[in-house]
Amino acid sequence: MAKFNPKQAQVYVQTLQEVLTITQDTADRVAPFFTKLDDAKEANAVADIPAAEFAEIKAEFEDAVAAYQKNAQILNAVQAPVRLLGLHKSLAKNYSAYAGATNMMSEALNVADQTVDDVLYVKSEEDQELYLGKIQANVSKIMMGAGR
Repeated sequence: MAKFNPKQAQVYVQTLQEVLTITQDTADRVAPFFTKLDDAKEANAVADIPAAEFAEIKAEFEDAVAAYQKNAQILNAVQAPVRLLGLHKSLAKNYSAYAGATNMMSEALNVADQTVDDVLYVKSEEDQELYLGKIQANVSKIMMGAGR
């Protein structure tokens, strides 16, 4: 059996914390744009959003997708301690799926005709919630395992 390497575990946990911090910062940055779009959708007023604002919402969503995709790459590349390998692989898979779900929301916005593909948008919301829950469960188990 592979010997436990405390330095590797420390680097892994630091990398994981950085990814989670970037994830939270990204979510905080995009939240007001999501809220503005969601409120307009609820009021059936997406067409009333000024074109420049709608384009800005789309751009913010794309920026979030880019940040999440970069984080997914980091998670796929980082060396996890052997005893956390299974949990880490699950985390990396769920994070990649979360990035994909976020991309789906971005793709639901059509700037040219200022519309939202409601089916894609709702599916994205559901998938994001699902994968975020899985990520949180993975991280919790990893942190408990890393402390041993």
